[in-house]
Amino acid sequence: MKSKVGFKQKRQQGFTLVELIISMCILAVLSSIALAQMRDYTRRARISEVVMAGTNCKTAVSENYLVRDSAPNPGSWGCESPTAGTNYASSVKTSSNGVIQVTIQNLDGLVDGRHIYLIPTRVDGGFMTTPNDLGKSVRGWTCGSDWQPVRNALPGNCHSDTTGVSSDTYQ
Repeated sequence: MKSKVGFKQKRQQGFTLVELIISMCILAVLSSIALAQMRDYTRRARISEVVMAGTNCKTAVSENYLVRDSAPNPGSWGCESPTAGTNYASSVKTSSNGVIQVTIQNLDGLVDGRHIYLIPTRVDGGFMTTPNDLGKSVRGWTCGSDWQPVRNALPGNCHSDTTGVSSDTYQ
């Protein structure tokens, strides 16, 4: 074997320009996916806080269904408030049937001003109404919204389309 004297093999050091560009593109795609997921996660956490703003009102409506003997007016269930004690719920209102409407605020432009509805249900799963169901126990709650982007951000057990109750009068 002959050896080449005077020639040193040059080792590659660093990355080529093409490798750097490909790495940057991959990083950009992964970052955009991560940012979108983080925004959705943050919206879901904040919307869960809005749902929780209606918890006290759920208790009041449940108790009132048992003890009332006449149908109340909208906003007369004893749990309504102009502010719900959270940064993301601006008000808690009720209809004459005890449906709770929680208004979203300060979350983001996509869902601000929209509503989450909590509807008392009977044993058979139907919505409770006054005066027919007064004196009966509230067996569960249907939770949802009348607007799809809000439903998408709600917890898994709260994806109902509540368009039917959104036209009720709330105070």
